[in-house]
Amino acid sequence: MRICAVALVGLIALTGCGKKKGGSHDGGLGGFVSGGSGGNDNPASGPTDLPSGVPTDLPSGVPSGVPSYDAPTPSYTYSAPATYNSDGTNDISASGCDYDESTRSFQYTLNLRNPETQSMHYSITIEWEDQNGGSLLGSDYKSVTVASGSSQTLSATSYRTLTEQTSFTCKVTSALKYPSST
Repeated sequence: MRICAVALVGLIALTGCGKKKGGSHDGGLGGFVSGGSGGNDNPASGPTDLPSGVPTDLPSGVPSGVPSYDAPTPSYTYSAPATYNSDGTNDISASGCDYDESTRSFQYTLNLRNPETQSMHYSITIEWEDQNGGSLLGSDYKSVTVASGSSQTLSATSYRTLTEQTSFTCKVTSALKYPSST
């Protein structure tokens, strides 16, 4: 039944059945217009057939762009990180620059005091040099965390056998400090 209805509508469309000359349509067959030649049928051909009085441009006073609004101000305060001097050599006093023949080692005692308001981590390099030629005789490295306002004593040691009388110096060559994460 459905196929018959589709076929009937297709047949009517192809033959132009249902169209009367003079532009009026027969009320019993629906109302559609096929073709375009013959009769007085003039479909709208473009903008020239628009009714009069239709505006062709945008009205004035229409806002453009994105509307503005006042964003809420976040309510937080910023605290700058504590400042500190990353050179920790001034936090160290040393004593006991010596060579122990029984253990064949250079020794140096470091007294470390953290003057900062936070716990600091120190990375310290100690060297023993020959006073006559400036050559390196030994070195040691210490890594330690010291609480705010606290002190700590460290023993630096470097093992080496000396075969002759040698004059040497002990020195802290670097002491980098930074805030401790613990």
